[in-house]
Amino acid sequence: MTLLCERCFGPIDPSREQYFQLAHIAHADRTGNVAWNHAAVHTAPCGSAEPVADVGGEQRRAA
Repeated sequence: MTLLCERCFGPIDPSREQYFQLAHIAHADRTGNVAWNHAAVHTAPCGSAEPVADVGGEQRRAA
């Protein structure tokens, strides 16, 4: 399974990197059943301040 960091959108290699898994509530139905979205983040500071996208001529950086 490929893991992507929720902060920097970079890949996480579970065999080489430490990471933390999070669960976010996606939605709940009327009967109280909850659907979860699972995410992962690096435990070390993420990536560099390199631009990650050029959107409409404006460069955006990862958080």
